Amino acid sequence: MARATVQDVARTAGVSVGTVSRVLNGSSAVSASAREKVTAAIKELSYRPLASARDLRRDRTMRVLALAKNLDSLVISEVFRGVGDAAADSGYVSLIAATDGDLDREQQLVDMLRNGSVDGLVIFSPTMPDEDVNTVAEQLSVIQVCEIVDAEAAFGVSIDDRQAAYDITKHLIDTGAKKLAMIAHRGARSGRLREEGFRQALTESGLESDQILLGEGNFGFHAGRDLTKKLLETKNLPDAVFCGTDVVAAGCVRELTDAGIRVPDDIAVAGFDDSAQAEMCVPELTTVRQPAYEMGLVAFAELLERMTVEGAHRKGRTFLPHELVIRDSTKEG
Repeated sequence: MARATVQDVARTAGVSVGTVSRVLNGSSAVSASAREKVTAAIKELSYRPLASARDLRRDRTMRVLALAKNLDSLVISEVFRGVGDAAADSGYVSLIAATDGDLDREQQLVDMLRNGSVDGLVIFSPTMPDEDVNTVAEQLSVIQVCEIVDAEAAFGVSIDDRQAAYDITKHLIDTGAKKLAMIAHRGARSGRLREEGFRQALTESGLESDQILLGEGNFGFHAGRDLTKKLLETKNLPDAVFCGTDVVAAGCVRELTDAGIRVPDDIAVAGFDDSAQAEMCVPELTTVRQPAYEMGLVAFAELLERMTVEGAHRKGRTFLPHELVIRDSTKEG
């Protein structure tokens, strides 16, 4: 039988992970009834923490590091807000840093974990090679979130990007699109998975998938405009365009509108992330919503497990559910 986790205890007791952590820490800021529920769940599941957080503080910093290439996306900020809130509930301080894709800078920050300046690491889209992530995770407490590389030892928390892209592409097909294009980016694993989901949906529907425009470097608003301009120059216009992010989709909509093309009457457009840009765009974007804040909560819970429970080293990844958000940039089915 698999070892019970903090999440298992919380679920059985019907309380939050933070409440379980406070009980384990001996905190007085827990009601008697909640403490009784947690204690009963611990006994029922035979949950065995390594030590109380109070004892661990003697050898620990009670700090965790959240690391990303940049901090300018709503998804990243919401993930790290979740990490910070969960950390605070468990008596930890979360430090947030951006690397700008600089490998040396990233290694310097990861060294904070190696030298004991922080107790754990949550990493979003690492720059270092997959094998380096795996090596660090085999020795230390590391959790990946959202942008996950092939590192078996580093547990990952994300949505199923391939399935999400498949679902939104099927929505475009179900609303009547026969010729679909995608504005994609293969620089991140999630981008490659979204492209795979797009292709799978078209193949299953007997449609061609030859109109895939690839962005490079900064995959943002201007990339969306520039790649849409290239699409318009081909004169082989699609019925719908799926963009790898909402920001790119906003650029696509702007370029189509400036060219006198109506969205969605002439060409439907869908994005990904359900960021602020999705509702600021005219028309508002159909998109995929990621439970970013919840991913941050789960990521810290998994990290806490590794930092405080003997032998806790779960591998693989967990998928949180995504949601299609249908707005005015696509036609009604």
